[in-house]
Parts: sequence; C-alpha cells; structure tokens
Amino acid sequence: MSTNTNSITSIQRGIVFITATWSGGAQWAHRQLSLFLKRHGVPSEQLHVFDVDHHAELYDVPELSGKIYGLGEAVVVKDGEIVFLTRLGKEQHLIQEHCAELLRAYSHNAKQAE
Repeated sequence: MSTNTNSITSIQRGIVFITATWSGGAQWAHRQLSLFLKRHGVPSEQLHVFDVDHHAELYDVPELSGKIYGLGEAVVVKDGEIVFLTRLGKEQHLIQEHCAELLRAYSHNAKQAE
C-alpha cells in the first residue's frame, strides 16, 4: 500500500495499525486485530496499515513521538486527529482486552459524529 503520514490527517474516522516488518509481535497483533474487527463487523476499509520501515516520519508525528516501539501500535483517528493509542503486541495475553478498548474508542467516536 502506498501511503504517507498525510494520509492520517485525511482519515475522517478509522483505525490505523502501525507495523514493522521485522517485528513478530507486530505481525501477530495485526492478524489478531484484523480477526477481532471482522468478528465485530468493522469494515476492512476502516483499518489503515502503516509500516514504520517505510514511513520513519511516523516517529515525528507529535501524538506518536516516543510511543512507537514496533509492538503493533494502533490508533483511532477522528477528523484527521489521533484520539486513542494502544500497543496491541506488547502484552500478548491482553490482546482481546486491548482490541476491545480500541473498538470502544472507535465506536465512541462514531457516536459523537452522529
């Protein structure tokens, strides 16, 4: 996928998953998140994937600065702004809880938009 950090600001409502090709934890977390979102009826086009190996400028995004570790970070974006961040691959035994928190933040922002 060809994308840049300006793409984050163009997202009206969505989830951004930040991956790293070298990170087994991030790859695992991406698979888990994709399955979780599918089970909960979130359209696949709402999930945007950015690879830090190709987008080092993500480290300079103020909301992400000092918060990207290649652990499968995921954020909720509303009106081009990051409103929630979690690390899905850090504590793998808590993946379902972290995905549920992410979904609550995503759903909460959808209700506010209505």
